[in-house]
Amino acid sequence: MHSKKNYPVIDEVIAQEYSSDFGISHELAQIIAVRFPAYNEAKKFLFPDIKDLYDPWSIPDITKAVDVIMTSIKTNEKILIYCHDDPDGYTAAAIMYQSLVDITKGQHERIFIYPIVREKDGYILNPEVLREYREKGVRLVITVDFGISSLENFKVAAELGLKLVVCDHHETTRSHFPAPAVDPKRPDSHYPFRDLAGVGVSFKLAQCLYQKAFKLKAEEFYSLKKNFFPLLMLGTLSDRVALLDENRIFCSHGLTLFRKLDKPWMKYFKDNQVDDIPVVPRELNSTIGAAAYIDPNLAIEVFLSNDFDRVSEIIGILQGVSKERRQGVEDLLRAAIAAAKIYPQAIISIIPFSKQHYLSSVAARLKEQYERTSIVVGLKGSICYGELRSNTVDLFKMLSKFGSFFLDFGGHRKAAGFTMNESHLDKLINETVAYISDNGKLDSVDKATSLNERSVFMLERSKIDFLQPLVPFGEGNPAPLLTDGTNIYTIDNRFNIIEKELDG
Repeated sequence: MHSKKNYPVIDEVIAQEYSSDFGISHELAQIIAVRFPAYNEAKKFLFPDIKDLYDPWSIPDITKAVDVIMTSIKTNEKILIYCHDDPDGYTAAAIMYQSLVDITKGQHERIFIYPIVREKDGYILNPEVLREYREKGVRLVITVDFGISSLENFKVAAELGLKLVVCDHHETTRSHFPAPAVDPKRPDSHYPFRDLAGVGVSFKLAQCLYQKAFKLKAEEFYSLKKNFFPLLMLGTLSDRVALLDENRIFCSHGLTLFRKLDKPWMKYFKDNQVDDIPVVPRELNSTIGAAAYIDPNLAIEVFLSNDFDRVSEIIGILQGVSKERRQGVEDLLRAAIAAAKIYPQAIISIIPFSKQHYLSSVAARLKEQYERTSIVVGLKGSICYGELRSNTVDLFKMLSKFGSFFLDFGGHRKAAGFTMNESHLDKLINETVAYISDNGKLDSVDKATSLNERSVFMLERSKIDFLQPLVPFGEGNPAPLLTDGTNIYTIDNRFNIIEKELDG
């Protein structure tokens, strides 16, 4: 039995205007009118244009970062790019690497990339890794999609006599750092869009480097570095960021260029008919993300290699790993559900440690299945590895409050992780359950999103193709709830119909 439908209040004057001016169906115009009542916002959403990308120079510390990097290049120092071990981090590193190679006029031997191994490195710069690269002559470390969450990173680099530039998009409560920290989420940021993925921030820093080195205007940079946009698309789609504003432009323009360019990794997926945005995130992200399970360097090689046969070989290996991973996650999910304790606003599961990325996938699945904040803790000896997912609690803020418990931690508002000694586990669980109970209410942004997601629009099932301009669906741009007059349904990015029910 289906429950009462929550029909939205639609301003039909706005809907008619949108339908006429934008050349879209009236049904789609109604959805856009509810989501974007401001004309200019609706237009920017429906027609994303790279001319609407913002000037990057207002991101905090980006001028300082450019000065440090350019000085290092001019003095012939070697540089290490230290990145996160996921598609966002890999694509961010690929953009930074290509930029530094261009600016050093092809001196590949001066630029290194180290994608972290989560179980070994954790959420803090690994001093042993940095020592190895210092012995190779590295004097500057640039982190991408990594580093801003802890001042320990700045301390580690300084103690080893290394210069540091942090380029990140994770949450931080600080406005002052011992070294340049480029992040639009900083409290002192005046950048117009705070929700860039790590690859987006890396792209912005790269743009400033090209402008400094070659005096390029924005439009010249976008034209010269077309190959950056498919990387931007992939990294942005892979991460938990709102698919609006600049992120929507990255995805739209990136898809257009993905179809036109013939870099080996793009050619491989196009040859295998992965050529539209509903398919891209599922096929590419699961494959590239699998590198973290065997060797993160393989993902970097996929993006940088010009050898099609080698890229094909690597992707074949990663696809096999991805298949194994899906089965591993299913097995671990069953164990996590069996061990779970369910609270009014949280689900907590403590299980033997498996691979770190399995834990994160299980945490995401538990959050969706039980519709509450999920905490999955893997035990390995005396060390706990935690992964958290939520739509109602600011996880980074919560972990910051209990920072004394952890060996290290990091993450976003809705996704975070930590490592800690098992001796603190019981106290942490008690504290987090109480915190989530007190703070696990939808804030104003999430309330608006929730109401948006629960609004039901009239649309015959035969007309779902009218909604094509809405994709990709994701954070900040949910698939709409629809009704054919009798039943409630929605669609996914492949336009499969999914039957739904709403609570009364």
